[in-house]
Amino acid sequence: MSAGTTRRRVPGPDLLRLPGLGRFVRWRYARLTLQLPLLGLALLAVFDGLTGRQVAPQNLATVSVWLHYRGLVVLALLVLGNLFCAACPLMLTRGPSRWLRRLTPRLTWPRALRNKYPVLGLTVAFLFAYEAFDLWASPWLTAWLILGYFGAALAVDTLFPAGTFCKHVCPLGNFNFALSHVSPAQIAARDPDVCRSCAGQYCVNGRLEDAGGRGTLGGPAAPLLQLAPLENARTFPGCETELFVPQVRSNQDCTLCLNCVRACPHDNVALVLRPPTRALAAWRPRADVALLGTLLLFAGVANALAMTPPYAAAAQGLASWLGTRSEALVLGLMLGVVLGGGCGLTLALFGWASRLAGRREGMRQAARRWGSAVFPLAFAVWAGHYSFHFLTGWASIVPVLQQALGRLGLPAGTPDWTLAALVPENLLFPLQVALLYAGSGASAYLTARAAQGVWRAAVPVIVWFLVVAALTVLILGQPMQMRGTLLGGPR
Repeated sequence: MSAGTTRRRVPGPDLLRLPGLGRFVRWRYARLTLQLPLLGLALLAVFDGLTGRQVAPQNLATVSVWLHYRGLVVLALLVLGNLFCAACPLMLTRGPSRWLRRLTPRLTWPRALRNKYPVLGLTVAFLFAYEAFDLWASPWLTAWLILGYFGAALAVDTLFPAGTFCKHVCPLGNFNFALSHVSPAQIAARDPDVCRSCAGQYCVNGRLEDAGGRGTLGGPAAPLLQLAPLENARTFPGCETELFVPQVRSNQDCTLCLNCVRACPHDNVALVLRPPTRALAAWRPRADVALLGTLLLFAGVANALAMTPPYAAAAQGLASWLGTRSEALVLGLMLGVVLGGGCGLTLALFGWASRLAGRREGMRQAARRWGSAVFPLAFAVWAGHYSFHFLTGWASIVPVLQQALGRLGLPAGTPDWTLAALVPENLLFPLQVALLYAGSGASAYLTARAAQGVWRAAVPVIVWFLVVAALTVLILGQPMQMRGTLLGGPR
């Protein structure tokens, strides 16, 4: 570097510079270390769900999935980032999938499906199934859902390139991708000039070293994920969702696996802390990503609404008016009203805001212009709802885990079911309201930034976000079904 040349610094504190953390992340078995405990928990949940007591509050499958997993996901996203994708045990199917590829044809994911529209459909289907089949109340179905996820990951990544399942199929992963835009941590290049001079682009293509750790093999012409293992070579996979570090502008599609950190021979990848609103203000999502964020916003509203007496009364009234006893029909219509109406009105307001700003653009461009503002409120709605589930059953994981381990003959002590009644009632609603205030405030700020000084353009969208936040507060303030807990009826 010549005299007078200033080395560009990363846009925030680099967590990988913390003592011990950087060394652990660069260890080739770091991700496996995180995955194995979750794999063990998943297998134990399947065992208990299929063979244990079919009582949701006393079964590890339902308690771990519907109470703890969801609450810990939003907590991890808020505190750091997409940690659950980083530790996802589904990716351990990659070993069997590499073997099965010898027996199956290699397919290319259809170009028409290289977007978030398949995930949109799967998310709606998942939400419908959750309510229609009372998944939260069935350990047996929950266990089969876990097995189905492992089977789907194995099948998709056997037939299609690695990373296809994460990026284009998995509803949970894409939920995490979307809501991780509010997370404080993001991958970034320490020095973009180093990336510009890198011939191998190893962060995305992967890297091979000889047994002594000398030299790098592979490169843009031969992505590591397409190479057969070489004898006496160490493998460092690149990004399976095809993110090139110097071009990363958001957390979209980042599993936080940190393959890029291990693959980069220049030690030029950082995990930086940055204000999420600043990153969102500079980011223009694709139209399909903006639609996913909008759908998740109203899916969160619908999921919370379905636990309240007003929803039950409305569903009963609709069934009487239609003269039907089909719960599936009524549920489909109710979800259609909330999801279709909410998304349609939001997109229409985006278009109106663009016209008020003097911009003649179609719906796709309007969604890109205003879409980033959806994500903080979407996160707040889900965080408020999931915090209810988590806090009403936060200690119940102890007795159900003891019971499952005891059924395997392992010493785990006598389950104390009184722990399931430890609910911080005075904390629940104030926490939910605070989350929604913060989320709606951040969404309003981003809308104002997108308006670029034309305040009248921002007003309709800001007012709509505030209305949605207020309605969500009213919903969360209703008596709620205590799903998956030993506490009985509404709180």
